[in-house]
Amino acid sequence: MRIGRFRVVGVLGAGGMGTVYAAVGERGERVAVKAVHAGQAADDQFRARFRREVHVLRRVSGPCLVPLLDADPEAEIPWLATAFVPGLTLGDHIAAHGPLAGIQLHLFAAGTAGALAAVHAVEVVHRDLKPANVILAPDGPRVLDFGIAHVADGTAVTRTGMLTGTPGWLSPEYYRHGTAGPAGDVFTWGALLAFAATGRHPFGTGNAEAVAFRVLNADPDLDGVPADLLGLVTACLAKDPARRPSSAAVAKQSAELLGEQVTQVLGDVHDRPTEVPNLIAEQWHPPTVEDPVWPAPAPRRPGRRTMITAAAAAAFTVAAAGTWVALAPDHSAARGAHSPQPTTAHSTRATAPHATTSPLAHSVTTTSQTPTPATSSAPPQTQVVTLSPWSPDGTPATGITITDRASGSCFGTAESTMRTDAWRCTAGDRILDPCFSPDSDPSDTSALCLDEAPDRMVELSVPDGFPGNNNHMPGGPDIEPITLVLANGARCSFAGGGTATLAGQRLNYGCDNGGYLYGYPNKTAALWTISYAAPDSGASVSTPITTVYQ
Repeated sequence: MRIGRFRVVGVLGAGGMGTVYAAVGERGERVAVKAVHAGQAADDQFRARFRREVHVLRRVSGPCLVPLLDADPEAEIPWLATAFVPGLTLGDHIAAHGPLAGIQLHLFAAGTAGALAAVHAVEVVHRDLKPANVILAPDGPRVLDFGIAHVADGTAVTRTGMLTGTPGWLSPEYYRHGTAGPAGDVFTWGALLAFAATGRHPFGTGNAEAVAFRVLNADPDLDGVPADLLGLVTACLAKDPARRPSSAAVAKQSAELLGEQVTQVLGDVHDRPTEVPNLIAEQWHPPTVEDPVWPAPAPRRPGRRTMITAAAAAAFTVAAAGTWVALAPDHSAARGAHSPQPTTAHSTRATAPHATTSPLAHSVTTTSQTPTPATSSAPPQTQVVTLSPWSPDGTPATGITITDRASGSCFGTAESTMRTDAWRCTAGDRILDPCFSPDSDPSDTSALCLDEAPDRMVELSVPDGFPGNNNHMPGGPDIEPITLVLANGARCSFAGGGTATLAGQRLNYGCDNGGYLYGYPNKTAALWTISYAAPDSGASVSTPITTVYQ
């Protein structure tokens, strides 16, 4: 069975509103596809709600959020798809492992606050922030479920007499007047953080009326919230929405508190301004969650494809209490260590490898992209090619083929490299990563985005320029390969957010023959190696790398 361009392989969940299927994309990526029931599809008001959900999901993007991969709200059976990774909801995590503490709590606070600020920046209101709608994914917390979110333009679709939210996770102004604006999201963020820190709802439990009364009239129970977070949480839980900080202010303060926490734990190595995405990648360590059983992906078909290097995640559950539909997805796989067999997700600093010249580099000395093989008398050595898509005059470099042109925006750090000129961008519902700016100038208005191969690029118009520093700092974590060519002929591309694990290793690259690479290259010898799993293989073996493009 196929839904759109996805092949269904199983069912993840079902409820009164629809079914969520496990599916595989054309490149072997794992996705969750939500398809509404036929009866709901015949309901014009429900279809309008679904259409708005797709509209909202197309607008929201950024760290700790889940991008939409594809959707067809006009189909006979409307559907939408995001990628899938494992992870516990905050509620499930606390039930199994207890509250968050220390740096993990601060990472959770900064990540979710940053996600909320990004949502509000595009004038979207979430309206259902709660423990079931935040996943503790392997690479950070993920804010989910925009099923009842709306754009703050007065055009939200509602159903008369319907509660659009979850009892206990609503703001005082919503209970009083039905008002659900950004300040209401800030209130529920405060309640969410208190719950993360204590394992208790700050306004207690019981029937919906009793909880609503305490939200309207009682002080929150914040016993157990760390002292450094207490003031921020208290401010967010103010009864008067005018007295609450904005989500941008919450994100800024929680990031500053995270920086102080990191300094206490790690020392003065983190004395520069806090970089939340990098700190999450380095320090976030949620419990391991087993992947569901998925069939081995078919080998990739040749041809022109848009590169989506972020396998952002989402598994949906439907018909949650008090909500017309609730999502429970996540996003997985932070950067691994530089060992060929990493067991935890974190970045490490390493000496940058010596780069060779390339037709894609500024110092062009050859006309062939294929590296010259080592002579029989010379020891084998991995060739390192630094991609330089732009020529000094601001035009695409010699050897670059422009495969497409699009308009979009860039919102943050590229997941596939630590280069200062590399960004993570969107064009419609596509995620493009990495995208290279001409000279790291935020005022630039164009980028070149990798499309399948090192010499193929999508030219992206970025009318709003680049959003300031992209958190890639000179002298920071070592640049990792974007594309690798193995001695067995496989070409492998970075797959940020990959979810598969094998013998404790995390998937970081997917290969054009259907195989996978786990971890990062072992650079201890002139000929680098990496842990490679062949298609349909249950084991990985150390395999030489002939060329890396970074």
